[in-house]
Amino acid sequence: MMEIVTVSITCASGDQAQRIAQHLVENRLAACAQTHPIHSTYVWQGAMEFSAEVMLTAKTVTAKLPQIEAAVVALHSYEVPEILAQSVAWCSESYTAWLHETLKG
Repeated sequence: MMEIVTVSITCASGDQAQRIAQHLVENRLAACAQTHPIHSTYVWQGAMEFSAEVMLTAKTVTAKLPQIEAAVVALHSYEVPEILAQSVAWCSESYTAWLHETLKG
Protein backbone atom coordinates (compact mmCIF):
# COMPACT_ATOMS: atom_id res chain seq x y z
CA MET A 1 0.00 0.00 0.00
CA MET A 2 1.22 3.52 -0.79
CA GLU A 3 2.42 5.69 2.09
CA ILE A 4 -0.11 8.24 3.35
CA VAL A 5 1.16 11.80 3.71
CA THR A 6 -0.24 15.18 4.63
CA VAL A 7 0.79 18.05 2.39
CA SER A 8 1.02 21.60 3.73
CA ILE A 9 0.58 24.40 1.20
CA THR A 10 0.67 28.02 2.33
CA CYS A 11 -1.69 30.21 0.27
CA ALA A 12 -2.05 33.96 -0.13
CA SER A 13 -5.81 33.97 0.50
CA GLY A 14 -8.80 31.83 1.34
CA ASP A 15 -9.97 32.00 -2.28
CA GLN A 16 -6.63 30.74 -3.55
CA ALA A 17 -6.56 27.94 -0.96
CA GLN A 18 -10.10 26.88 -1.87
CA ARG A 19 -9.33 26.88 -5.61
CA ILE A 20 -6.27 24.69 -5.07
CA ALA A 21 -8.09 22.41 -2.60
CA GLN A 22 -10.99 21.92 -5.00
CA HIS A 23 -8.62 21.14 -7.88
CA LEU A 24 -6.70 18.58 -5.82
CA VAL A 25 -9.84 16.80 -4.62
CA GLU A 26 -11.72 16.95 -7.96
CA ASN A 27 -8.70 15.47 -9.74
CA ARG A 28 -8.22 12.80 -7.05
CA LEU A 29 -4.80 14.09 -6.15
CA ALA A 30 -5.99 14.45 -2.55
CA ALA A 31 -8.80 12.66 -0.74
CA CYS A 32 -9.48 15.58 1.58
CA ALA A 33 -8.25 19.15 2.01
CA GLN A 34 -8.67 21.55 4.90
CA THR A 35 -7.86 25.24 5.27
CA HIS A 36 -7.26 27.52 8.21
CA PRO A 37 -5.91 31.06 8.67
CA ILE A 38 -2.31 31.49 9.83
CA HIS A 39 0.15 34.30 10.49
CA SER A 40 3.57 33.78 8.92
CA THR A 41 6.96 35.35 9.64
CA TYR A 42 9.69 34.73 7.09
CA VAL A 43 12.51 36.30 5.09
CA TRP A 44 11.81 36.94 1.41
CA GLN A 45 14.38 38.59 -0.87
CA GLY A 46 16.39 39.77 2.13
CA ALA A 47 13.51 41.43 3.99
CA MET A 48 11.54 40.28 7.02
CA GLU A 49 7.91 39.63 6.06
CA PHE A 50 4.78 39.26 8.21
CA SER A 51 1.76 37.90 6.37
CA ALA A 52 -1.77 36.75 7.03
CA GLU A 53 -2.03 33.58 4.95
CA VAL A 54 -4.13 30.43 4.70
CA MET A 55 -2.72 26.96 5.30
CA LEU A 56 -4.08 24.23 3.05
CA THR A 57 -3.54 20.69 4.34
CA ALA A 58 -4.20 17.85 1.89
CA LYS A 59 -4.34 14.12 2.67
CA THR A 60 -2.87 11.95 -0.07
CA VAL A 61 -0.25 9.32 -0.90
CA THR A 62 3.37 9.75 -1.93
CA ALA A 63 2.69 8.65 -5.53
CA LYS A 64 0.55 11.78 -6.05
CA LEU A 65 3.21 14.28 -4.88
CA PRO A 66 4.69 15.13 -8.31
CA GLN A 67 1.20 15.84 -9.69
CA ILE A 68 0.31 17.91 -6.63
CA GLU A 69 3.48 19.97 -7.04
CA ALA A 70 2.70 20.62 -10.72
CA ALA A 71 -0.89 21.64 -9.91
CA VAL A 72 0.13 23.96 -7.08
CA VAL A 73 2.83 25.64 -9.15
CA ALA A 74 0.29 26.20 -11.96
CA LEU A 75 -2.46 27.57 -9.69
CA HIS A 76 -0.46 29.46 -7.06
CA SER A 77 0.44 33.16 -7.07
CA TYR A 78 3.72 32.77 -5.17
CA GLU A 79 7.02 32.52 -7.00
CA VAL A 80 8.09 29.83 -4.51
CA PRO A 81 5.01 28.20 -2.96
CA GLU A 82 5.48 26.13 0.18
CA ILE A 83 4.70 22.48 -0.55
CA LEU A 84 5.77 20.20 2.31
CA ALA A 85 4.81 16.54 2.70
CA GLN A 86 4.89 14.84 6.08
CA SER A 87 4.62 11.09 6.59
CA VAL A 88 1.67 9.86 8.62
CA ALA A 89 2.91 7.64 11.46
CA TRP A 90 -0.46 5.98 11.99
CA CYS A 91 -3.90 6.02 10.37
CA SER A 92 -7.03 4.08 11.26
CA GLU A 93 -7.89 1.18 8.98
CA SER A 94 -11.23 2.66 7.96
CA TYR A 95 -9.73 6.07 7.06
CA THR A 96 -6.88 4.38 5.19
CA ALA A 97 -9.36 2.32 3.16
CA TRP A 98 -11.49 5.40 2.41
CA LEU A 99 -8.46 7.48 1.38
CA HIS A 100 -7.12 4.82 -0.99
CA GLU A 101 -10.58 4.19 -2.49
CA THR A 102 -11.17 7.92 -2.98
CA LEU A 103 -7.84 8.42 -4.75
CA LYS A 104 -8.46 5.56 -7.20
CA GLY A 105 -10.90 7.60 -9.30
